[in-house]
Amino acid sequence: MTKTLIIGANGVVGSEVAKNLASYGHELRKTTHREPTAAEEVQVNLKTGEGLEAAFEGIDRAFFMAPSGDPEQDKLLKPLIEAAQKHQLKKVVMMTAMGADAVESSPMRQAEIALENSGIAYAIVRPNWFMQNFHTFWLGGILARGVIALPTGDAKGSFIDARDIGAVIATLLNSDAPEHQNKAFNLTGPESLNHDEVAAILTEVTGRQIRYEDTAPETVKQGLVQAGLSEGYSDFLLMILDAFKQGYSAAITPDVEAIIGREPITFAQYARDYRTQYQPEPVSV
Repeated sequence: MTKTLIIGANGVVGSEVAKNLASYGHELRKTTHREPTAAEEVQVNLKTGEGLEAAFEGIDRAFFMAPSGDPEQDKLLKPLIEAAQKHQLKKVVMMTAMGADAVESSPMRQAEIALENSGIAYAIVRPNWFMQNFHTFWLGGILARGVIALPTGDAKGSFIDARDIGAVIATLLNSDAPEHQNKAFNLTGPESLNHDEVAAILTEVTGRQIRYEDTAPETVKQGLVQAGLSEGYSDFLLMILDAFKQGYSAAITPDVEAIIGREPITFAQYARDYRTQYQPEPVSV
């Protein structure tokens, strides 16, 4: 039985990877930064490297990602790649982000280069903006004011559902087919929407009046910092939101369908599946 390590197994993407790999019959080892609560979990601190040796013991394949909140993702990912080399893993799939290859000196691209030069069979997935961001990162403004407040103008994005990302990663980890080896894949949804169109879909599906408000970057940064994000990561988010505004997130690729054999989930389907997330918590009396 293939034994596969999943970094960030309890996150939005990692949990989907775990679900799909289990259906393929993989034995899973899941990392967590908290105290483990299940036999398959192991506690790992990516900043210090604590727990890495135990995490990789007996592992055949692995999924790597760096948690959001740290802009220097290469410093978190490179030790994982070195551990994979040491333990002679058969394959690694690593998630960065769409556009990570635009600047060779960027932290994400440096991590990609390290994996490409590692000698390990690999696949790199670069997803576009997650649909799930709307009921996580951007939910506060939606619930409080019915507003998606972002500095993206009328630019469009080919948002992707995290469930599709998880399905792609699991397929790549389970496959040794030549078309799935030593390549990078840009993952997008099936359509490109601006935030006015997103707001209209959410309004129709949830029954809440939701609108988009083009907002100054400084105002958005203030909200991000108040929500607990670091200055550095807030600046990183604003940088990639500016890239969105410039049109770099609008492209649609065929990679999801080519890998998993079906069309990606539409934004309307995402909204229907997650509409309860947009309802305020009931007030107890």
